[in-house]
Amino acid sequence: MGLPILYGAITQHFLQAAFMSLGALLALLLDPRSQALKQILAIVIGVLAVICAAALGFTLIGHPHMAIAALIVFGFLAGLPKPEHAYWGLLGKYIATALLLAQLGFPASTAIGIAYFYGALLALFLILLQGWLYKIDEVGHSPSNEFFQLIKGDTNGPFYGLTLPLTILAATLSANWLHVNQPGWVGLTILFVMHINDRLSWYRLWDRIVGTLLGIIIAYLSVRYLDQIGLALVIAAFAFWIPYSLRKSYLLFSLSITVTVMVAINFALLPNGDLNLMSWRFYDTLIGCFWVAIALIITHGIHVFKSKI
Repeated sequence: MGLPILYGAITQHFLQAAFMSLGALLALLLDPRSQALKQILAIVIGVLAVICAAALGFTLIGHPHMAIAALIVFGFLAGLPKPEHAYWGLLGKYIATALLLAQLGFPASTAIGIAYFYGALLALFLILLQGWLYKIDEVGHSPSNEFFQLIKGDTNGPFYGLTLPLTILAATLSANWLHVNQPGWVGLTILFVMHINDRLSWYRLWDRIVGTLLGIIIAYLSVRYLDQIGLALVIAAFAFWIPYSLRKSYLLFSLSITVTVMVAINFALLPNGDLNLMSWRFYDTLIGCFWVAIALIITHGIHVFKSKI
């Protein structure tokens, strides 16, 4: 992830370099750690799907009713995969995120989409090179098997699938009412914090808030005091911890991903940057976590009521 930022620092192509880095992040997270052909297909198809979702969100600007309908459909689909459906669960969240952020005005253009895809190809090349140089015995997941399981009905169920987009919609509307500068981050928080397991979601709320706050502080200091080469090193250093933290600690993952993404986005806004984006990101996280808590209370009440009938 640091290589595109380093390239951008040298060539002064800040926006394209930042989205190349974010495309690389998506490819690394989607990697099924399987045979080379499955890796290629899974990553290329996944990245293209996210780019298409962003393009759809961009075309829906100015059409609020169609945008809401698309958000409900995409959010519903993102809520269906179970935790063991690692590929489709993550891809569904990223597709819904791309639609939401693009529709709310996040930068979206053909040049950015191409840069995003190039970043994913860079990551794919390094993934394949790593697999060729260093063989591992780890058993990867199969996106095709996951897909057929979903088709057969092995999902979280329509109740949770509908709860997720409705929570995102309510939170986004409340963020607009509060005149939040970047309301799209509210929906992103909900997508990645809400979980079919209520108890796990409650733990994630706290970890998300603390991890995001610490990550914003680190990202702010980095953008405020480091030069462009230093920002590339910060992104590489914190991206290094993402795979470990993804398995071990949601708090550490929230911290690592916040620093990585926020520094990359601010890099895209150079030479001036936008340090105010940091504080808004934390406010958005609080709003998103608040609505997750509301959704958990309501759904838990409904389950209790059903069990007593």
